[in-house]
Amino acid sequence: MGKTNKEKEIAMLAQIQRSYDTLMRDAGGQLSFAKELLKQMVFNPKATAAGASQTFARYSKEQIITWLQSPAANEKNLRNASVYMYLSSMHYQRLISYYAGLLMWFFVISPVHFEGKPDAESFRKQFYKTANLLETMNIPETMRTILTVILREGVYYGVRWTDKSSSFVQRINPDICKITYISDGVFLFAVDMSKIPEEKLQYYPEAFKSMFNAFKKDGVKFQEVPSEISVCLKADASVIDYSIPPFAAVMPALYKISDAEGRSDVSADLRNYKMIAGQVPIDSDGNPKIEYDIVKKYWDHLANSVGSRVGVAVTPFKLDAFNFEKSGSTAEIDEISRSIGHYWTTAGTSGLLHGIANDTAGVTKLAIKNDESYITGIMRQAERLINRHLKTELSGKLQFKITFLPITIFNHEEYIKIYKEAASFGIGKSYYMAAVGIPQSDIGGLNFIENEILNLDTDLVPLANTYNTGAESGVGRPAKDEKNLSPAGESTRDNDTNANR
Repeated sequence: MGKTNKEKEIAMLAQIQRSYDTLMRDAGGQLSFAKELLKQMVFNPKATAAGASQTFARYSKEQIITWLQSPAANEKNLRNASVYMYLSSMHYQRLISYYAGLLMWFFVISPVHFEGKPDAESFRKQFYKTANLLETMNIPETMRTILTVILREGVYYGVRWTDKSSSFVQRINPDICKITYISDGVFLFAVDMSKIPEEKLQYYPEAFKSMFNAFKKDGVKFQEVPSEISVCLKADASVIDYSIPPFAAVMPALYKISDAEGRSDVSADLRNYKMIAGQVPIDSDGNPKIEYDIVKKYWDHLANSVGSRVGVAVTPFKLDAFNFEKSGSTAEIDEISRSIGHYWTTAGTSGLLHGIANDTAGVTKLAIKNDESYITGIMRQAERLINRHLKTELSGKLQFKITFLPITIFNHEEYIKIYKEAASFGIGKSYYMAAVGIPQSDIGGLNFIENEILNLDTDLVPLANTYNTGAESGVGRPAKDEKNLSPAGESTRDNDTNANR
């Protein structure tokens, strides 16, 4: 009996599937490799050995001060101390998180060495190829993570995993890394391959197998990480010989806070402690009138009836009540506040941003400017690194570069106004769109959707404003934002003093 058409179709599909599976096996599992390329293994469920663990000691203030006197010889100690402080001190963690979260990582894409008038289609293709590559890097999230490590430990060593649709950066243990070269203003580093067991190579990019084989062959422990996958950024680019946490100098100040809080806890325990003393009557010769067994019986009853913070005593003489109340509790709180305020002052940032009212609003604004200036130095370093990767990954005469805008969570509105004014004169429209959070890779697609698909240019009527109604719509300058008002300005607005002017 012949097969039905349905059965023939099923048999044909099965044959196609078998042929496809055979092709993939013969090709060495290329499809499987492609799918798994960007899945960095962090734990192998088939492995029998237990995962590695890491512990940190509580270092003394004296140790940290000693290590700072010889930083090159104590990189690891200072790094571990900083990690411990990050885990144990909310003040230190907030300091690092504050700086790591300042930048918004907005950027524009522009051509490198633009000359003449290139072919428009080739230019467009290369631009979008660059934009798509930058899109896969997920720069804001990746850079915030990297910046947290840099500020906590002084340096970040990593390697890039990439394919056409995505990429990520794998961090390498700084204890086995050393900076070896500077190329195009970018740090390159080597890894001590003797510290990576051969069975652990599965956790690293394919290039590490070649590095390991080179180590086995010539015996040189430190093998150079290929520049096309290398990611290395430092907190202090002016010092090459060693890398220490940029806020290592403020760690001793954290002990002052801890000591003040410890003294406050002891004082609080004393204030909450009470003692009850019972007197055993004695005769004229000093002998107790109550037998010892009876005294002990009642003492046991009393001791079992009171809480752990109440002491019980029996004496043959009269005692006054013990009171451990301390009148200086306010002074203790002031000592803690002073220690915390001193910490933020030592760190070089305003305590007002972190709940310590030791600065005025004007001083805080200037302090933020200083903080922004510090963090943009690392931003420019990251800019050079990314541009180097663009140069090596994108071939052709037409090359594009990335430029980060110096926009932070504090100056965002300020820069929007600057770029908006420039764009109104036809200068830097891309900068304005980037400042409001529109990636350049999205501009063409959004414009097509809004104008061709949704017809927003004709169907959507904008709200009336000074840009489309003219100056006659209102008089006077625009009102200030509430957060920019002085105390006198707030009073003026609340009382409507300017209503009849």
